[in-house]
Amino acid sequence: MKAGVWKDINVIEVEEVPEPQPRPDQVKVKIAYCGICGSDPDIVEGKLPWAGNPPRTIGHEASGTIVELGSDVRRFQVGQRVAVNFMNYCGACYYCRNGMEHFCQKPFFSAKCFADYAVFRDQSVFVLPDNVSLEEGALTEPVSVVLHGIDRANIYPGSSVAVFGAGPIGLLLLQMAIRSGAAKTLVSEPVAEKRMLAKQLGADVVVDPFNENLEEISKQLTDSRGFDTILEASGSVEAARQALFLADNCGTVLWFAVYPADSEIGVPPYHMYFKELTIRSIIMSPYTFPRAVAMLPKLELKPLISEIIPLDDISKAFAIHKKGKAAKILIKP
Repeated sequence: MKAGVWKDINVIEVEEVPEPQPRPDQVKVKIAYCGICGSDPDIVEGKLPWAGNPPRTIGHEASGTIVELGSDVRRFQVGQRVAVNFMNYCGACYYCRNGMEHFCQKPFFSAKCFADYAVFRDQSVFVLPDNVSLEEGALTEPVSVVLHGIDRANIYPGSSVAVFGAGPIGLLLLQMAIRSGAAKTLVSEPVAEKRMLAKQLGADVVVDPFNENLEEISKQLTDSRGFDTILEASGSVEAARQALFLADNCGTVLWFAVYPADSEIGVPPYHMYFKELTIRSIIMSPYTFPRAVAMLPKLELKPLISEIIPLDDISKAFAIHKKGKAAKILIKP
């Protein structure tokens, strides 16, 4: 079968690889679509220390159709349309037993979805609602991570929320914040097309942080108080620091993005003391996949899909992603 293989630093190519076969507790899925996550280019560029080494197949935001069941699998049927979680947890370690499965000490990864087929433990397979397309289903994993972020963001009815970055994650955060009760929303994004999309999806104010005064516009929207919650999803270290100074008293700042491993942000202790701020961060999506699947029909997902590119052109797809103007790019095997 064909697969998108991370060959070397800055090199991803399509190769013929052996077709995987399911073990007794696994499900084999014909991949329909796999999204390019913001972390995928970082993996290919060698920027993520935890990502392992090439060569290997990558890709984890996938949907597809079940084509084969392992001998022990009883919960599914061949032909069902599914979304998949690339993380498999042991369920027995300290973290799994204490509500932190995303820090499982014995995880099993199934991040090999830029391919014709992939296999997953049955615990990581989720049937899609009938009214959700396979294209939309490929966004289940990002939605699940956003749900985890919203759980930690302290958003409540009537609150004010700023989102930094209008990539797929930022636009999902915007939608979830509005559905969580945010009454005033601002999105900061330098790319005009993404600002327009944020406005379409419900942002009250959109700002070009490179050419407009974000601080002044934020004051106008919040009666000079600052935001109750700021969701930093741009990946900019400068934006992550700026968020501390645009938050209201007792505000929450959520650092959502993957930042450079060697970056540091000086946090002023007096400012934190004086404003009683909370800084939070997130990684992955513990226990949120069932809720994410339930939310899929309630979200505007199609506008986030900017391009669908054949697997054979995966190098081209990564080059387009790097330009920063596309929202979500799906790879179609």
